[in-house]
Amino acid sequence: MSDKVLIIKLGALGDIVMSTPLVCAIKKHHPRSQTVLLTALQFGYVFENFDGISIKTFDRHSLYQTLEIAKWIRSNNFTHIYDLQGSRRTGILTLMSRAAFRAGNHNTLSYTHFPAAPWKGQQHIFDRMCLLLKTCDINVHERRPILKASKVVENNISSWLESHSLHTNAYVIMHAGSSPLKPEKRWPYFSALALYFQSKNITTVWVGAIDDESLNLALSEVTGVNASMAFDIFELAELGRRARFAVTNDSGPMHILAAANIPIFGIFGPTDWTRNHALGQEENVIATIFTKPDETSLAELSVETVIEAISSELVL
Repeated sequence: MSDKVLIIKLGALGDIVMSTPLVCAIKKHHPRSQTVLLTALQFGYVFENFDGISIKTFDRHSLYQTLEIAKWIRSNNFTHIYDLQGSRRTGILTLMSRAAFRAGNHNTLSYTHFPAAPWKGQQHIFDRMCLLLKTCDINVHERRPILKASKVVENNISSWLESHSLHTNAYVIMHAGSSPLKPEKRWPYFSALALYFQSKNITTVWVGAIDDESLNLALSEVTGVNASMAFDIFELAELGRRARFAVTNDSGPMHILAAANIPIFGIFGPTDWTRNHALGQEENVIATIFTKPDETSLAELSVETVIEAISSELVL
């Protein structure tokens, strides 16, 4: 009987994007298996173009739908479960599956395969998941998010750039927002940085979602182009591929732009960058001295410090 594989990854956006090379590595390990990825309703589209993987979504905030998903998992008789979420809920779903092979982040009854060292947040979550997969004889070779652009996406970005008189390598991308629940993750001097770029004849493109719209509108009135809600994640990654570099707070767009293979300067203060940086971008982290998260203010990080960190990218 061939393998029947379930991969569980529910959210959030940055974690979903970071999981893409993990999902590909699992599928490569089970090339002839029936493979299903279970994710939250709003994230299914991220994996739509992954060969050989079908998508199952549900509203993870609905108790009824969670119970229905538990029944669905149990009835499908999966042989292998890879829980890349690692929450208490997904641990229970994994245990209820009755699969003989159950991989997860913790040494509990839910899992038959797990890293030897207990998880205490001591490393980047991507590295932890790579360690988990290594216990399953799976090696992850790609350390960048996998967000492939279709021809439609490429054409959309070309048209958008043309409509704003922007050219490849003549602009930078900045994301000045953060989760509305984490305003302390916002560096307060983005407008000053954008004015510095303007003095170097570099245009700033302000990106973000609906929660960033008012902030980006105010910033674009100083300088730059307001591109709030202009792109999906594939288009944002493609926009990044044509930019000189990006400067962001610790946020979802930071992780998406890591797929673009350009320098992503991630600004960190109240969060530990060693656990949260964009994949493949360790050398581009700009951080205040990390002491106690609740006592570290991003206002301590000057514009001059950030300019110095990115100075090599300002030379043509």
